[in-house]
Amino acid sequence: MYELLVLSLLMKFPLHAYLISKIANDTIGPWESVSRGTLSTLLNKLDKAGLIEEANPKNVPFPTERPSRTFQITTQGKARFYELMMDTEKNPGNYLKIFHIKAIYMEFLSKEDQYYLVNHYIKYCQKAIDHIKKQQFEFDENPEQVESMKNTSFYGTIRSLMELQLKQWELELQWSYQLKEQINTSIKNEK
Repeated sequence: MYELLVLSLLMKFPLHAYLISKIANDTIGPWESVSRGTLSTLLNKLDKAGLIEEANPKNVPFPTERPSRTFQITTQGKARFYELMMDTEKNPGNYLKIFHIKAIYMEFLSKEDQYYLVNHYIKYCQKAIDHIKKQQFEFDENPEQVESMKNTSFYGTIRSLMELQLKQWELELQWSYQLKEQINTSIKNEK
């Protein structure tokens, strides 16, 4: 996820390392953050792999007096960015967060690729919704298993958590359809 985030940030323009850190942490925060050590290691790794390179600090759109290494993405880095953006198989348990990052930087993809990613995410959301509904059905259709719990806070908490998760995924699905509509509108406006 961090590799995608760093490469995504550098798709727009060169950035100072401390700005990469700030923007990355603002994007994934408030309960998760990229430590300076993790970011430094990642930047060095990406640099050695030829995905990013040192850049002229004067090319950063945010002037500063603060000394910091400055990076820009390379042609290889753009290819890796594309590969990471189009990957829908890795990290399925964390894909919600990953897709949120992808959604921010879809402008660097063709409309067809944007459409593919959004359609995949719609299916991902629907699968989560179907899973929760199945759990609810199984929970409700097994009275011998839940009868002893019916009048307890345990039962009520489980049911309310299922409802909460269902509503969250339904909101994600609704948002996904809005993204799809934005892509459709963008395609129509280009014609």
